[in-house]
Amino acid sequence: MGGVEFNNLNEQWKLIKDDCVREIDHLFERSDFILGDGVRIFEENFADYIGCKYAVGVSNGTDALKLAVQSLDLKGSSCFLIPAYTYVATLLGPEQACPNATFKLVDCNDYFQMDVDIVKDFVVSNRSRYDNMIIVPVHLYGYTCDMTSLCDIADEYDCIILEDSSQAHGAKWKGKTVGGFGKVSAFSLYPGKNLGAAGDAGIVTTNDENVYSRLKLLRNLGSEKKYVHQIRGGNHRLDTIQAIILNQKLKHLDDWNCKRMSVVSLYERYMDNHRVVLPQNPKYCSPVHHVYPVLVNDRDGFISHLESNNIEYGIHYLIPIEKMPMYSHLSAPNKNALDFSNRTISLPIHPFLGEESCMFLCDAINRFE
Repeated sequence: MGGVEFNNLNEQWKLIKDDCVREIDHLFERSDFILGDGVRIFEENFADYIGCKYAVGVSNGTDALKLAVQSLDLKGSSCFLIPAYTYVATLLGPEQACPNATFKLVDCNDYFQMDVDIVKDFVVSNRSRYDNMIIVPVHLYGYTCDMTSLCDIADEYDCIILEDSSQAHGAKWKGKTVGGFGKVSAFSLYPGKNLGAAGDAGIVTTNDENVYSRLKLLRNLGSEKKYVHQIRGGNHRLDTIQAIILNQKLKHLDDWNCKRMSVVSLYERYMDNHRVVLPQNPKYCSPVHHVYPVLVNDRDGFISHLESNNIEYGIHYLIPIEKMPMYSHLSAPNKNALDFSNRTISLPIHPFLGEESCMFLCDAINRFE
């Protein structure tokens, strides 16, 4: 046994290569390289997959977040509630769209998700201070936030929900696919995601026709017709070649997610070391296991143990947002976020991780002292 790799994107390509190459040949014949017909097809299929009316393909996940905020056309003062434990793009995107807004970091619960009790306490105490209050739940690691509670808070206090679903392609809360709960949702389609392009890409979903219309303008320099510019937009377009690849991968997404679940089932069955705390699944959540995070007190020792067994790993997120120099003024501090950043390590998880590799990994972890 030669070790365990963290991910394997080449195996995805082997499954879709023939279909992709055929379509890419047609793409070069048509030469509609940017926002071509393949983009429209992927948008329609992705919207159907999520269960939304509309989807708009864009350049990357950060731009998806920025454009999602801009599509809301906010007037007056705004406050964004952002998880303290997430990738920094969750804050960067909205900040680029609304640089004068207020940003509140919200600590996570034991499931790594936004703590809804903290959200409600802050909304109740501060809603009257802002014209707009935007809650930005991140379905971290492929698990889901408590969308029932967050939607109830939003309805009661007239807040907007903007989902960051970048790590949860296909995850469900109470049977409903995430990306369809909020007024708008942003997805990254970065190569390592459950649904990933062969480069940068993103997509935004919504059921609001006005939001959809603005998104199409915003991604394309404010223009729907060439040289006719209606609003200030940017160049955030999705390349057709990426849409072709994504559309082929979308056909396999449910199967790949199921295979990730099978890997996790083996981990949960055979991993048995009290020094390594496995993630817990929130009630009502059907996860897709984008990342498999475990908690260890001696992370450096654990890393050495993994490396000595040739097991690849990741660390999400080593430096929490409030410890970054440009965001130190947002510090609460957020206890769980700070704790998890010091103790979390991500184990290999992908659809092509065979049983032999899983058992090798479990055996190695059970021997960690």
